[in-house]
Amino acid sequence: MTQLNRRRFLSSGITIAGGGVLGALGLPGVAGATTGGSSDPHPFQVGGHEITSGWTFAAADGTTASGGGLSSAQPVAGMKPAVVPGTPLTSMIANGEYPDPLYGHIVTDTIPDTLKDTGYWYRVSFPVPRLIPGQRFWLQFEGVNYLATIWLNGTQVGTIEGAFKRGVFDVTDIVAKADGTAYLAVLVGKLDYTDPPSLPSYASGVTRGGRNGGKTGITLKNGPTFFCTAGWDWLPTIPDRDLGIWQPVTWSTTGPVRLTDVHVDPTLSADLGTADIAIDLGLDSAFGGAESVVVKGSLDGHAFAHTVSVAAGSSTISLTSKDIAALRLERPKLWWPNGYGDPHRYRLTIGVEAGGQVHDERTVDFGVRRIEYTKPIQSPSTGTPIDCLAVTVNNQPILVMGGNWGLDEALKRIPRERLRAQVRLHRDANLNLIRNWNGQSSTEDFFEACDEYGILVWQDFFCSTEGPPPENAARDLDNIRDCIVRFRNHPSVLLWCGGNEGPPPQQLIDGLDALVAELDPKRASLTSSAGDTGANPIGGYSSGGPYHWVTPSTHFSLSDGTQWPPFHNEVGSYSIPTLEFIRKMIPEASWEHPDDSWADRDVNGNGGNGGGAGYIRLTAQRYGEPRNLPDFARKSQLMNYECIKSIYEARAANMESAAAGRPYPSTGVIMWMTNPAQPSFVWQMYSHDLEAHAAFYAVQHACRRVNVILNSHTLDVVVANHTRTALRGTVSATLYDLNGTAFADASLPVGGAAASDHTVIGSLASQLTGAPSDVAFVRLVFEDAHGAEPVRNFYWIENPAKAAGFVSLDDAPEAAVSVVADGKHTQDGLELDVQVENTGRAMALMLHLQAYDTRTGERILPATFSDNYLNLAGGESGTVRAVLTGDQVRRHKDVGVRIDGWGIDQHASRLRGHGVAVTFNQEALSTRPAVDTFGG
Repeated sequence: MTQLNRRRFLSSGITIAGGGVLGALGLPGVAGATTGGSSDPHPFQVGGHEITSGWTFAAADGTTASGGGLSSAQPVAGMKPAVVPGTPLTSMIANGEYPDPLYGHIVTDTIPDTLKDTGYWYRVSFPVPRLIPGQRFWLQFEGVNYLATIWLNGTQVGTIEGAFKRGVFDVTDIVAKADGTAYLAVLVGKLDYTDPPSLPSYASGVTRGGRNGGKTGITLKNGPTFFCTAGWDWLPTIPDRDLGIWQPVTWSTTGPVRLTDVHVDPTLSADLGTADIAIDLGLDSAFGGAESVVVKGSLDGHAFAHTVSVAAGSSTISLTSKDIAALRLERPKLWWPNGYGDPHRYRLTIGVEAGGQVHDERTVDFGVRRIEYTKPIQSPSTGTPIDCLAVTVNNQPILVMGGNWGLDEALKRIPRERLRAQVRLHRDANLNLIRNWNGQSSTEDFFEACDEYGILVWQDFFCSTEGPPPENAARDLDNIRDCIVRFRNHPSVLLWCGGNEGPPPQQLIDGLDALVAELDPKRASLTSSAGDTGANPIGGYSSGGPYHWVTPSTHFSLSDGTQWPPFHNEVGSYSIPTLEFIRKMIPEASWEHPDDSWADRDVNGNGGNGGGAGYIRLTAQRYGEPRNLPDFARKSQLMNYECIKSIYEARAANMESAAAGRPYPSTGVIMWMTNPAQPSFVWQMYSHDLEAHAAFYAVQHACRRVNVILNSHTLDVVVANHTRTALRGTVSATLYDLNGTAFADASLPVGGAAASDHTVIGSLASQLTGAPSDVAFVRLVFEDAHGAEPVRNFYWIENPAKAAGFVSLDDAPEAAVSVVADGKHTQDGLELDVQVENTGRAMALMLHLQAYDTRTGERILPATFSDNYLNLAGGESGTVRAVLTGDQVRRHKDVGVRIDGWGIDQHASRLRGHGVAVTFNQEALSTRPAVDTFGG
């Protein structure tokens, strides 16, 4: 079987974990050994060799050979090819034993739940170098779920406990005798506690029995594992519970002195003018006593060297700008969150040398930034100010506009390229934070991507109120310690949080606070996502939803400055994907008939709208009865857009400043959720296959750093200015009736919209009340003092005098559009430029573009347009762009662009392509069947 190299290894400072065999400095019997030196062709330090190919696995059911036998050259029957990194189930799918259970299947009907009931043996052989005297050989595990016992060449070398703990083993003595080949065997232990599977039921109106975490929630007693795989309202029960070697396995060599950790701690001055970099080096020396070594490296192009004395065994040395002048930065380039500046990273290369030979070396990318966590806001209980969660970065107040990740991918199929694409979508949606829910997505790849794209990380740990606390608190804290040490160099990490929606046991609260005070004292430590009970607690935040669809007016009323708390870290809604993806994720027999297949794709959500059936009824009440699946998909895109847009706009329209009678300005919101772990109908802004649907563009439009917003609750017009500069100019408001005819307008002066604040500039209540139809369209255009147009915004809204939903949209005239697409080949791929114009009078509503393969009809993904779901009044136009990679172009020789929308007059429209085909998406536009087929 072809092995899948799904990640590249990223070198980083890591601490020794588990057991090991200490290597001797003199290695008898090693031919060709030399004493080392700067010109030595056999360097001590060789790092980052990932072991990806040749892995096999088998269930540990008592019939397999022992660890000693498996870690030898002798053949073993019954082993099958394995994907590493991966899980047993991903290997079984790759081997053809099971289909992908997330597409076209109900997971628990497709794969037996017995996969969780055994441990698994993994086995591989790999070439190893001939060691020279003083050279040490290290075997490194980046993550194993849940327990691991490791053998090498017949010898047990150590254990690992917990999915988020690394294991680093000195196996020098074993490799010295290996004769060029090492034989590795790993026993992956099963979970200590499991529930039976949670089953989907569409008729129940709730997801998988209405209880997250399984029937009893006992999975949470395991502590640091992927406990959500027991079954959640956004994830089916995963049959193997994502056991396995889920992170890379690598080997490296060093000299007698090894760098076990490199902690880079920048301190940025209050005026942002200078930064002092402190470096703590963790060292492991195999010398018999103290020895002098030279710490050498470079920072920002400046080389340095400093001699230190290293004690035998484990030790730590600290270096500051007093020791090394290069560690002071004048006028440093800063790391900024997305939308506020460049997320600049410095690169530090640092190593230890002795006798002219490099013993070990690390490269660390880090950012320089200054974070403040609170501001005083009046408490509703005491009426006096308390310290509330409100983030300031580099002296710039930041309205947190974030997304929750429950799990990066249901089966942990998360190569670096996919993960980067997911984080990049958050950047492109104008978000500035991801909450790593219960730490379920804690990898170096994740944090590196967040660093690069300027995404702050709210890092949870492994405790939730959905079940009993971890049974082994010491194991939990050991995994927490390793996570803090492992990821604290990343500028994206905003804070550490003990768990989800309720306090962990006091032992874990105290332990986390102590670990942060010891290891990372500049960062905030929160007890849980529901509140903080530690010393000097931070208040003003909570979770609590709503998690279902509500009207935009509801979100604006919940965030109008009268509601506590000012920071909401879980607020969500349904988020239905495109027609193409719905058809891809459920079997054809279920397309027009919601059933348990829909329930396995989470359509019941948390039951807040009465489950999937209730949501469909709500869609029918608001936009008309869905006639078929294409009609349901298009109406759901409008449902997505108006609700999810308001989640963020409501907070931006009340950011920063309190007002009379409104003492609680918004400080942040984190949508539940933005990244889907599996194909789903709820809680996402793009699909599992990374297609951005209406929810994505709702987020993108709502989170612009300059925005002009219509408050659907008060009908006020608000300028939301997230920038550091006050804004002046004019907002032009144009109101249209159902036929697309303008019936009113207003010019609202912007005399000075304060920086990092919201400003109410007027109201459209009287104009909307006078609308000639029960539905009105509103276009808001902000023109600044320089004549530039930083933002346009668009709404469909009920006439407040006769609110009756939007059923009448179905009778609105269809729009005539012109679509001209150009495809330009570049060295990196293909650039698509698409100009879309409304050439008629009727409103062109939710015009949706897709890049696709004209031969197969397959969507080309990810291919995110710079804008989409366009809303254009008569005569308006817009140009949007998408970039396809070279690999996408090679896989899809014939690229086209297709368009659909709420209602398009195809006969009156014009489509033209230059280098790409342009067509109507006929299947998505086929929303009026002769006989209604949806439901029942």
